[in-house]
Amino acid sequence: MQPFGYYRPVIMAELNQMSDNQWQAIYDIEPGPPLLIAKFDFITSESIKNDAEFQALIQDFPLQQGDIFSHVKYENIKISLVKLAAERGYFDARFVEHRVEIDLDAYEARISLHYDAGIHYLFGDVRLEQDVIDPGLLSRYVPFERGDPYNLNLLIDLQQALNNSDYFSSVEVSPDLAQAGTDGIPINVKLEPRKRNRYTFGFGYGTDTGARTKFGWEIPRLNREGHRLNTEAKISEIGYSLGVQYRVPVFNPRTDQLVYSAGVINEETDTSNSTVQTVGVALNRSFDKWRQSIALNYQQEKFIVADDEGDSTLLIPSINWSRTWGSNFIYTIDGLRFDIGLRGASDKLISDTNFFQAQGGIKAISTIGSHDRLIGRGQLGSTWTDTFHDLPSSVRFFAGGSQSVRGYSYQSLGPVDASGQVVGGRYLMVGSIEYEHSFENKWGVAVFYDGGNAIDDMHDDLERGAGFGLRWQTPIGPVRIDLASAISREGQPWRLHITIGPDL
Repeated sequence: MQPFGYYRPVIMAELNQMSDNQWQAIYDIEPGPPLLIAKFDFITSESIKNDAEFQALIQDFPLQQGDIFSHVKYENIKISLVKLAAERGYFDARFVEHRVEIDLDAYEARISLHYDAGIHYLFGDVRLEQDVIDPGLLSRYVPFERGDPYNLNLLIDLQQALNNSDYFSSVEVSPDLAQAGTDGIPINVKLEPRKRNRYTFGFGYGTDTGARTKFGWEIPRLNREGHRLNTEAKISEIGYSLGVQYRVPVFNPRTDQLVYSAGVINEETDTSNSTVQTVGVALNRSFDKWRQSIALNYQQEKFIVADDEGDSTLLIPSINWSRTWGSNFIYTIDGLRFDIGLRGASDKLISDTNFFQAQGGIKAISTIGSHDRLIGRGQLGSTWTDTFHDLPSSVRFFAGGSQSVRGYSYQSLGPVDASGQVVGGRYLMVGSIEYEHSFENKWGVAVFYDGGNAIDDMHDDLERGAGFGLRWQTPIGPVRIDLASAISREGQPWRLHITIGPDL
């Protein structure tokens, strides 16, 4: 009882023999009065009196004068001081005095804790040990300046950023304490370059695309300026795509890139057939937690949608913003994703038709208890044009499929022509609500209700789908197997949907 502040317990013990080889021990414990702290003499040096993190730690000490004395909490106070001093760059810190007096006659505890933090060291030069990337580029990954107060968390941030850069196979960041002085602590950064080429291969299946495979070739370090080259080919049952991207780091190289791209995409669905050839440039940047992309794409498209057939040429400027909240985007406990985009074209600038389009989406996940989640998502889109039938299928709205309205095939929903063929819509409205229950073994079940359509008038009917599904958590995201009924269609036919991937 003493480590927890009870020095006068009354303990009654009784031992009874129950049989030849069984005994029963009974202890009746009365803890008695707690030992209180009569004096807590905490003295610290001037160097940490203006340090906000140290002051917050001191204010939150788990022991104060008048509290019940606890040896465990007292030791935790000392450990916390030592740990924070190491993180904040007080490498000469020491306890001048650390003493606890237990006076059993007065039945009180008196604490004397005198802590000298010493000098608050500063960051010195950053020594980058590598010869493959321009030092000027790598210096923009460093989140501190020479002369800033030392902070271990900034070193961890630097190591993570260099690891995420994909330029290096290993990153080791360490302070050179042996050379620490009043002019700062040198920071050694040892870097091993990554192999010049990387190849990827993947395959999968989804009811929207059928069987699919993917091949990729990447050069993550094309030159000393940190340029990258990515190529990727995809083949599925509904089409193929081939793309190449040349990426140039700009501004903050952690998040900001200038991307030059070219590619071709072919897609044949139940409602359309199109082949799009594109070249473009995009500036991708991050502002706080928002992601912004400003792009200009030139595309030529051959398309067939019902009786609409043609060759389209469009020069499309666009801007998109997105943000994701949450701590785990693979299997999200609580999270939110929001995105909105604007794009358009003008026949006065290369394009053969005029249009302006706005589109936005949201997905929210919230836990209910320890095993249940509520998942909601929605999409809205609108197109303004006087020549809708001249628009290629890539800029028309369609609905239906695993990520849209379940119970209907991929992109099978939208306004129809006189012959009953889907031609796509000016507007898009989709919403979904899902309730999911998971079990202890990473399996789960779900029920859902979806509604939406691609429409030409805001008063047009929305299609509805509902059903149930099976969930399996994997390292690459949940596997979702859904059986959905098209409840707004005659006969309410059923359709199977399979998707794999992260929640957000």
